[in-house]
Amino acid sequence: MVLVPVAVAHFLVPIFIKKERNVAINFQGKNIKTSGGIILFAAFCAAQPMYLFYRETEPFPHGLMIIYLGVITMLGLADDLWGDSKCKGFRGHLGKFWAKGKISTGLCKAAGGFFCGISISFLAGGGGWTECLLKGTFLALFSNFFNFLDTRPVRASGMFLIFSLVFMIFFKEICFTLFPLWGVLYTYLFWELNAKVMLGDAGAYFLGGALGFPLIFRFTTVWIALFIILLLFLHYYLEKYSLSVFLEKLKDKVECL
Repeated sequence: MVLVPVAVAHFLVPIFIKKERNVAINFQGKNIKTSGGIILFAAFCAAQPMYLFYRETEPFPHGLMIIYLGVITMLGLADDLWGDSKCKGFRGHLGKFWAKGKISTGLCKAAGGFFCGISISFLAGGGGWTECLLKGTFLALFSNFFNFLDTRPVRASGMFLIFSLVFMIFFKEICFTLFPLWGVLYTYLFWELNAKVMLGDAGAYFLGGALGFPLIFRFTTVWIALFIILLLFLHYYLEKYSLSVFLEKLKDKVECL
C-alpha cells in the first residue's frame, strides 16, 4: 500500500520538474516548479486498488474522497496556472470582486471547494443541511489553512505529518488512508528541500482535503463547529499578520532565552 505511491512519486517528480511550464517565484526570488500537489494526488490514486483488500477498515466512502480530492486539486492547479499573484487571501479576492467586479481564480477555488465539500458531505449521508454546511465549511477552511502554510519549503507538508500523526492516535481507522501519503511525502520532500518543486495551491489544498475529509466522519457536529471557529480565527490572524514574521520573532525570542 505504501510502496506503490512511493514508486509513482519517485518516477513522476523528475519528469514533472523538467517541464518548462508552471514555474513560480519562491520566497528567495528563484524560479521553481509549482503545483507539485498533482504528483501527490496521482501517487495517492495509484494506491487506491489496494483498498479493495481493506474495505472493513474504511470509516468513510473512499470513492467520494477521491472525487473530492480531484476537484480541489484541480481548483488549486487552476489558481497556480492563471491566478493573480498580487491578489492574496479572502479579503484580496473579495476586494477585487467588490471593487472591479472581477471573479479571480482564487475566489473560484474557495467557492468551488466550499460547495464541493457540502455536496460530497450530502452524498456521503452526512446528515441534514446544517451538518453538511458545517462539514463543507470545515473542509474549505482546513484546506485553505494549509495554503497559508505553504510559504516556505516543507512547512505545509511538515504540519500535515504532525497533524495526521496526532489524529491517527485518536482515530486509528484513518491510518490506512494516511500511510500512503506519508510514503509519498517521504519521497517528494527530497525535491522540495532542494528547491526543485513546491506544493502550490494544488498541493496545499490536496493535503488539507486528504486529512480533513476522513475527519468529518469522525468528529461530532460540536467538534466541527469548534474547529471552524478556531480556523476562522487563524484565517483572520494569518491574513492580517505574516506567519513567517511571527515565526522569525518567535525564533529570536527562543534564542534569547
